[in-house]
Amino acid sequence: MPPSLGAIRTVGTAALAVLAACSQSPVQWATDRTVQASGAAEVLTSDGSPEPDPLAPLRARMVPPTVACAGSLRLARSAGIIFATWWSPRADSSALLASSSTKDEGATWTAVAPVDTSDRGTTGCGRTPPSIAADAASGYVHVSYAMHAVEGPGIFFAHSMDGGATFHAPVAIVYGEGVGRTSVAAAGDLVAVAFEDPNSRTPRIGLALSKTMGHIFEDRLLPVSDDNGAATHPLVAVRQRRLSIAWQEQGASGGRVMLHVRTGTIP
Repeated sequence: MPPSLGAIRTVGTAALAVLAACSQSPVQWATDRTVQASGAAEVLTSDGSPEPDPLAPLRARMVPPTVACAGSLRLARSAGIIFATWWSPRADSSALLASSSTKDEGATWTAVAPVDTSDRGTTGCGRTPPSIAADAASGYVHVSYAMHAVEGPGIFFAHSMDGGATFHAPVAIVYGEGVGRTSVAAAGDLVAVAFEDPNSRTPRIGLALSKTMGHIFEDRLLPVSDDNGAATHPLVAVRQRRLSIAWQEQGASGGRVMLHVRTGTIP
């Protein structure tokens, strides 16, 4: 019999707390800054600067090779290839997470590869989009996403070692009911997944780090965001050993939404 959702959530949160307590400063944070948030900021540059997604215009007109949930298509470019991932609705109101790639901006596509087929959610297309990163150094394609799996809802990760042709079995980053947005970035052996913590009553941002190309996530940091307000919409970027993470933040009394950007290095 599978464990109850409450048990999964409790065990998952306790395990993350132990990991965080035992961690020896996996990130050496160097700078923090706050700027006014812009709805156009969808990616971080390698130096931690927020900017509009340069692939957004292409994403708006691109049609993937299978039916996609509106707004779920996400793209990453590497070595002249555009890698795509999207949610494809199923008749029972669950969804399939799919991927493909194109060298001619969508005129032709490679065979569709299933990233994750285990969704048991019943919200149809009412879900947050996935996040995708393609790393030219390793040739890997990385995808992070929120989903209601057989064992419960949570934040998950899957990657491809053969340029998106096939994906390895997904791994859970953290289980919890409040599944939300994610962001993934990669550079060589380093993979970072930023996510909205599904177990926090006040919205918080978490960070999972892999130094093994996504095979194992050795470090999980909860929370990365501070206690100044509700933290949502994570963004993450990596370059060599430099890491940048950002999130939208609004104080408890409302007011303007700000973007908090934190940068550091990974020893």
